Amino acid sequence: MRAAPDRYELHFEDETHVDTNPYLARVWHRRGCQPTVPAAGTNRRLTVFGSVEALGRGRVEVLCAAQTSTEFADYLAALEARHTVTGRQIELVLDNGPCHKSKQSQAALATRDRWLHVTWLPPYSPQLNPKEREWRSLKRDCRSHLAPDLRTFADDLLAGLTRLGGERCDIVDQVPDWFFAGHRRPPTGRPPGRPVGAKDRHPRKTKGTNLPADT
Repeated sequence: MRAAPDRYELHFEDETHVDTNPYLARVWHRRGCQPTVPAAGTNRRLTVFGSVEALGRGRVEVLCAAQTSTEFADYLAALEARHTVTGRQIELVLDNGPCHKSKQSQAALATRDRWLHVTWLPPYSPQLNPKEREWRSLKRDCRSHLAPDLRTFADDLLAGLTRLGGERCDIVDQVPDWFFAGHRRPPTGRPPGRPVGAKDRHPRKTKGTNLPADT
């Protein structure tokens, strides 16, 4: 890799969750007083799929609302866009997470085997992935305060990913509109409540009536 840096890139990939509710990081506080931070009440969460290049030539980061094979495919699309611009072969180091091992993800990796080569880490070996150590800096900067709204929360994360640095930073915002609208998952379009005419798979048992004993 170092012998031909113009031909290859080595990326260490990982993903993490970032919550809206902050936690106590490094803060100034009066001695003897417990430091506190405000909380949003209802916690919300975003996910970052990201990789860092081993020789410091940048990163690929995708901010999204879930950790599934679909979001991993979005990350691979961003990685492919980087390959199109740089023209370099990419060696991608992955862990054994479910979103990497699914049939959908394996098919997405196989379609890119002309320029993408995958190296699998041993199970339970986060110490071998330098990307793991970057999440601490991101969460220290972005989770040590309460954002006023969800859009500001996402923008702070995008800015924090940019501050991680590198020669070329490919950062993609894939947060859907339904997240900013306050939903926890994509709306189905159906009205709330039980659908009209719905039937139970198993018939419900009717509650018996307690009759008074004969006297």
